[in-house]
Amino acid sequence: MAQLKELLASHLSKGDISARAFAERTGISYPTLLALLHKGSAPRKPEHREALRRELGIDQDAWASILAASQKDGVDIPADGPLTLQQLVLKALLAQGFTEQTFARLTGIPYPTIMGLTRKGATPRADTIAAIADKLGLTAEQVEAALAHSRETKRGSGVSSDGEGTSADVVGDDGLAEDVPHLAQLVADHVSRAGVSMAAFGRQHGIPYLSLNRLINFGVPPRRKAVLEPLAIALGLSERIFETSLMKSKRSPEPAEARRPGADMTPLQEALHRLVQERGLTTKAFSELADLSVLTATKLLKHGDLPGRTTTHDKLRNLLQLTPEDYQELISRSRGVGRVEEPRNGSEEPAAPAAHLNGSQHGPSAGELVELIERLNARQRDALKQFILTVI
Repeated sequence: MAQLKELLASHLSKGDISARAFAERTGISYPTLLALLHKGSAPRKPEHREALRRELGIDQDAWASILAASQKDGVDIPADGPLTLQQLVLKALLAQGFTEQTFARLTGIPYPTIMGLTRKGATPRADTIAAIADKLGLTAEQVEAALAHSRETKRGSGVSSDGEGTSADVVGDDGLAEDVPHLAQLVADHVSRAGVSMAAFGRQHGIPYLSLNRLINFGVPPRRKAVLEPLAIALGLSERIFETSLMKSKRSPEPAEARRPGADMTPLQEALHRLVQERGLTTKAFSELADLSVLTATKLLKHGDLPGRTTTHDKLRNLLQLTPEDYQELISRSRGVGRVEEPRNGSEEPAAPAAHLNGSQHGPSAGELVELIERLNARQRDALKQFILTVI
């Protein structure tokens, strides 16, 4: 199956169309089109995907197969013959104009669960499969045939029906999967990858904050079914892996270890670094993808500076695929204060105090100092505190 970037490059070449002209004609941003041509990254917005499909003159079924094959972990969908559950759902989802994220938002099924099925071939619980089939208009016969073909395929490759490997591969002498982390670590890593706080994760999935805190910081798993069920759904794991991790935590509670790429990074900086690493971007490629200047991208990635313009915040929030509330919380933690200031509509950098611009000889007022300090992130505030202590 041809890759999407190859089809687009051929289309531009045959029509003698520049990438910028194509972007203007379709309403797709120029950086998004460059990311597709250079990296093969398909647009995330459904309307951009549909504009591409129409311009290239491809029918919905063929389009779904092309998109599936063009993903980072490409999935080949045969034109004829039986399909696995992964192939069946992915083809129906893409043919109807969904992305994994928009489909998760529509159905209420956790995004990691959808991704586990479409990207890794994991088999969700029966009620989740039924909900997915209902929204995509798949019949029970189609689903059963796909499940049977999935089991047959995985048996042939030495993988168990839940996609996690055969028990002989991972089960130790104590009957537990040695490769499965404790539940506290699984949850901590999931929260970190999501780029949200523990409290935001709890609110999003209906899990009490105290239960999460006790699990992550002390390794003690929840006991109530009302807490365990939404936790399992939020993690998007197979039932066997979740139960194995839970059992290990019950037998020997272990708190989660911090796994941050840089202890001195702000949460926003860390979230952007994860995105850059996952997509294999350079700073310049990141700036093009985010539609920012290279200077601004460098300040965000290397120095952890927070943007000052509302438009920059909007671009970053869309790039990270966060809700306005979760993005505001991420910025709040990056500032190191308990509230989030409204982004300024002026220049990228904070404006200098008026007294300084006017050449005033008087020292800054207490109000000016407070304003300046509030612009610092947690790391900068700590450095300022240490300096002040040496002075007084």
